[in-house]
Amino acid sequence: MPKSSLKWDSLKYELQPWIKNAIEIMGFEHMTPVQASTIPMFAGNKDVVVDSVTGSGKTVAFVIPILEKIIHENAIRNVKKGHFHSLIISPTRELAKQIQSVINSFLEHYEHDNIKSQLLVGTNEHSIRDDVNRFLDDRPLILVGTPGRILDFIQFPNIKPQSCSMVVLDEADRLLDVSFVADVENILNLLPKQRRTGLFSATIDSAGSNIFKTGLRNPVKIKVNSKNNQAAPSSLKLNYCVVDPEYKLQQLLHILNKFKFKKCIVYFPTCISVTFFYGFIQHLQNNQKKDNLINEDLHIFSLHGKLQTTSRMKTLQSFTDTLNNSVLLTTDVAARGIDIPDVDLVIQLDPPNDTDLFLHRCGRTGRANRIGKALTFINRGREEDFIPFMEVKNVNLEEDSTMLNPELTTENCKEDTFYNLFKSWILHDRDRFDHAVKSYVAFIRYYSNHSASSIFRLQSFDYIGLAKMFGLFRLPRMPEITRNLKNADAVTFGDGWIVDPQTIDMDKFHYLDEKKEKKRLHDLANLQKIHDKKKLKFELKKKNMSWSNKTDTKESKTKRREKMALKRKAIEEELAKNDDSDSDHEEVTTDWKEEIMASKKRKHNDSGIQGSFDDL
Repeated sequence: MPKSSLKWDSLKYELQPWIKNAIEIMGFEHMTPVQASTIPMFAGNKDVVVDSVTGSGKTVAFVIPILEKIIHENAIRNVKKGHFHSLIISPTRELAKQIQSVINSFLEHYEHDNIKSQLLVGTNEHSIRDDVNRFLDDRPLILVGTPGRILDFIQFPNIKPQSCSMVVLDEADRLLDVSFVADVENILNLLPKQRRTGLFSATIDSAGSNIFKTGLRNPVKIKVNSKNNQAAPSSLKLNYCVVDPEYKLQQLLHILNKFKFKKCIVYFPTCISVTFFYGFIQHLQNNQKKDNLINEDLHIFSLHGKLQTTSRMKTLQSFTDTLNNSVLLTTDVAARGIDIPDVDLVIQLDPPNDTDLFLHRCGRTGRANRIGKALTFINRGREEDFIPFMEVKNVNLEEDSTMLNPELTTENCKEDTFYNLFKSWILHDRDRFDHAVKSYVAFIRYYSNHSASSIFRLQSFDYIGLAKMFGLFRLPRMPEITRNLKNADAVTFGDGWIVDPQTIDMDKFHYLDEKKEKKRLHDLANLQKIHDKKKLKFELKKKNMSWSNKTDTKESKTKRREKMALKRKAIEEELAKNDDSDSDHEEVTTDWKEEIMASKKRKHNDSGIQGSFDDL
């Protein structure tokens, strides 16, 4: 689209004067192609399905039509108390907050203060009842939030969704996948059918037939690609480098030290690995300054989905606002839609197990035609097939090994100075060892669920190299390792030991936490008291059970509890039905628990043998 046609004055829709003024003050000199195509359609009574590259200005493309509709429909006067005009649904709290901040940036330039927005996300600071009370007091016309919270909110009797005129699903492909689609469907079923609906995403095609569940009426599909039909904007450089797994963390630290950037986002595969490596990197900054392994002036932040909402919001805000060179260690919770100024480098320690997320991660830099670089680490070997695999998906990656430390390869690296430093940090507290093992196991489980399973194969994975990356000195007991690591004893010191087992006494390896250490010593003393060989064997087997089996046991317990809850509900419903049908309204005094216990007792006593054998 030529530059002249992207001037705001050439838009085929007459904007409100105050919106024009806001656009000018906020520094949006030209429209992006997606804005030029979407605003006239969405503001002009058309449902839209917008498929546009990451960082192309989709948020402004739906915020302006919503504000235009509010003015044109005189919603300020017509929408009554308990009602709202527009609803924007986002898959993450961080993205929802960012959308609300864009809306509020526009509203700052509106001469009246009677158009308000409200954020609806789960938080430990206020309850759903608090959200409802605030809504009834402030009477916002625009609601922005995550599916679970929105569904709970609009099901309150005081909330009337009948006046909702516009609905936006941002990152619609994510909202329509198995994680959210049930909640989203329930929300849309509560809204009026005569409404405008907009679906926005950089990978909308992956939503498939679920798009039809959103109640679109004669939608217009708007697809905006970048030059050369690339799936990523031309200002974004997509690179990869081939690394050995055991040196991956060292290569990351080397890049953070040597490469010039303002802000960098580093993506880890799991929440627990973010916490684990964040702790070790902080240790390097604070206690290993003489080694210069990482610049002590670099500000390090960590963000993942297991943090409480308030902590996540504060961390993201701090990373956004800081003027210092900074790095955010995170997971896919910060992969979609988040627009953080000055992010000029993105590093993925591993490709995401959902390939659609690859571009979402990379798209945190190179936004709005700014220059950005996204670098992905590929493990040496089978994973190198990921590059042609992404070419099929119209994502071309170029190799860039110039950022790496050439001395850190299996062939060149003669000493394990860094590994020994990492190992000694772990040996200082057994809790760190437990954390390392859990992070390792979580990664293997993550890796095993990769959508490109023909490339990311457990059979050819470097288990020992990964263990060294996590600072481990002994491989965890896992069926994945038992099945796939051939000749394990030949490549280790036996029984999974990566180092000589004589150098580490596991019985004396203690916790810094006094309560944990007391419990460990108590369990150890109990084991030493057991003289019965069979019982000792059972206890040791239980103690040394693989982490995978422990996790599976927890999952099976959860399933049993869910099954029991369903059975309990069915019994209660049956009792209630019998209660209603009883003409004498006789009170049912039998407890469902007693019924189950009696049933179990009958099964236990029933040996399955029938007949009398007294005469034998």
